[in-house]
Amino acid sequence: MKPVCFLLSVFFLSFCKPSPKIHSSVSVSSYKPNIVWIVIDSLRGDVIGRYGVTPELEKFSKTSYVFTNHLVNAAWTRPSTLVFFTGKYASRNPVNFWDYPTPKNEVAAFYESEQNPLPELLSQNGVNTVMVGNNPFVTDKNGLGVNVGFQTLYEYSHLSNDTPQITKKSLEVITSFSKTKKPFFFFLNFNDPHKPYTPPPGFRERIRSDEIMEERKRDYLGEVAYIDEELSVVFDALKKNGLWDNTCIIITADHGEVMHPEHAISPFTGTNTFFGHGQDLFLENISVPLLIKFPNQTSNTVFKNRTRSIDLYPTILELLGIEKKTDLDGESLFPIIRGEETKKRLYYGETRSTQGIGQGNDFLLQRSYRFHELGRFWEGGVGRETFYFYDVSKDPEQTHPIRFLDISEIKTSNFSNDLKERIESLWSRIRLTEPNLTRYTIRLNRGELKKGILKAVAQVNVGKIRILKKNTNPDLEISGTERQLNVIWNMDQTGDRKIKPEDLEITFEVYPDVTFPNFRLFHNDLEITNQHLGVGSFDLTPVGCSVNCETLYDSRIGSPKEVNEIRLQIWRSGNHKKEYNRSDKLETDAINILRKQGYIQ
Repeated sequence: MKPVCFLLSVFFLSFCKPSPKIHSSVSVSSYKPNIVWIVIDSLRGDVIGRYGVTPELEKFSKTSYVFTNHLVNAAWTRPSTLVFFTGKYASRNPVNFWDYPTPKNEVAAFYESEQNPLPELLSQNGVNTVMVGNNPFVTDKNGLGVNVGFQTLYEYSHLSNDTPQITKKSLEVITSFSKTKKPFFFFLNFNDPHKPYTPPPGFRERIRSDEIMEERKRDYLGEVAYIDEELSVVFDALKKNGLWDNTCIIITADHGEVMHPEHAISPFTGTNTFFGHGQDLFLENISVPLLIKFPNQTSNTVFKNRTRSIDLYPTILELLGIEKKTDLDGESLFPIIRGEETKKRLYYGETRSTQGIGQGNDFLLQRSYRFHELGRFWEGGVGRETFYFYDVSKDPEQTHPIRFLDISEIKTSNFSNDLKERIESLWSRIRLTEPNLTRYTIRLNRGELKKGILKAVAQVNVGKIRILKKNTNPDLEISGTERQLNVIWNMDQTGDRKIKPEDLEITFEVYPDVTFPNFRLFHNDLEITNQHLGVGSFDLTPVGCSVNCETLYDSRIGSPKEVNEIRLQIWRSGNHKKEYNRSDKLETDAINILRKQGYIQ
């Protein structure tokens, strides 16, 4: 029977790839294990071995690789799960992580752009892929998620008491695996200890700690104890069916849980997130367990290297000898396991109203509007975006930040040069790592006009316009407000001088990317008709267009050629797959699922 790799999403990551310390005769190229990946929702990285509620996980860790510095790149289940299955940051796929609904246009865009989510890619390579668990975001049947390609899916988010059914079905699936020689990928997703915390009787009493804790934490730890016991049942089934010794087990979680009173009200969203998640990127929200157990492994090794959830996808591909079919943000963990890694991996994360970057002990979190979506929770205003810097070697609980609004404040501060450089480096890395928004470029053409004022106007009714490429042409005047850009060309001043096309261009973005600008052209304050607009690479006239007109503006083959007539040329580049008409309505079944799991009241 083929070896099995069992992935558990909770604290540690257990890999099936052999190490020089363990069965070194097996190589990745010849070793094709089965895979089981278990996710334990909301399991914090500081729970295992601390409160007496994880005896099974502690026993498991004694024969596993233990990663003690593992961070997820998103802070709630849907984006975190898609990070698992794409190996990319959450913003790299079209599904929003601002609100719960997944509009049909986002789902369609996901299927177009993400053709190789992990379950789908493994299926294409002859692997039997099965999911059992509570995760409504891995199916497109309820308006909450997308289909990531599992051949068989048993999803129990509609049940109030889902854990017993998840365990029962898992035992049936494990038994079926033992009867076939076909390799499999088994994704097991427990929802407990996610809210609401309702442990069965007796499990709270297993807590062994002198810590004075409130009832919610006791209930949370009671659910951890409950899941730990369920894992023992699953592990026993693997042993009974002859799969344990040749199984590779990976254990990790999709996010943690906020329990520090200083973080109760998120400084990024203003939301009460005490005993919740998804509203910040504090370490208690993103630090989760990661264990790796190879077949026949009998000892453990502890790694303090920074690892990230984006790294799981490429690790599994390397384990199975499968070539990646798309660019990934993550890197395989095998260089760490082999002892070959010398660099420190950079952390970058995203969640609602928050971007974060981490290098070593330094973390910079930013309140951000970049990923907002119009709807019930946001009406289009853009406020201050405060930065929070933490050195967690001195402030491990992240309660005493250095706050600033603009990096210029750091440059002119009295901080040491070393501290300034560290903060400025993180600030620059956020700018380099974050996704680009759609970029618009406008170019004025005067044709035979020699005199007067030619004015281009770009307007939005939500968000704000940010100029990206400044123009130093003295004949152009740039003015306006956050929501209106005016580009004024004084042709009397130019006269007969020839001006290069690029000297008559302005590039800007709409921040956040939630609406399409309205463009107008004026000559001496008299508006010129749309027939004098030329859009996209081909300088098309949008007159008469009524459906998907934004796509005409795409610069598929670069900027348009200059024309010798009165014309406002407009083209856009970058992330221009987005549609701006979206619905955030949910069907009754989806609302019931979210209410049952404590997402909404």
